[in-house]
Amino acid sequence: MPFANKSPQLAGYQNPITPGGPEQVVCRCGQQLVAADHVAGTVGVIGVLPAGTLPAHLYVRVPTALGAGFTASIGIANAAGTDFSTAAEDGGAAWVVDNNTGAAGGYVQLAPSAFAKVAPKDYDRRVLLKITAPGTGTPAGLFAVDLVYANA
Repeated sequence: MPFANKSPQLAGYQNPITPGGPEQVVCRCGQQLVAADHVAGTVGVIGVLPAGTLPAHLYVRVPTALGAGFTASIGIANAAGTDFSTAAEDGGAAWVVDNNTGAAGGYVQLAPSAFAKVAPKDYDRRVLLKITAPGTGTPAGLFAVDLVYANA
């Protein structure tokens, strides 16, 4: 089931930054969640890993609590955008699995081991967010990811 609202990048009014040289850049992407999104298996594209880049680390940023028990996973989307890619060059599976930062809200830096497996591609890849467990009370709120990446 897709999210009730499109993310700014999926809607087309927020574009990812492409590094011009060796610098690292941050793609701030996220999903405004509503009560209807609090269902395990709800998915949506929230960002883009630009062509020719490799991820370095990411931050999960959730300003307000999304309810006790809330967990989500993050990774590269499959071709249909319905689940995570299992291709080796995309990390082989979800990058972050069942992260609970959204339960109470907060900010955490992660360096997923799957990043070591990601290979540069000559096309943009979509970053997917998947709700793996709903929060109690199903509150609305922002689930954001700051993806840091650089040219390969």
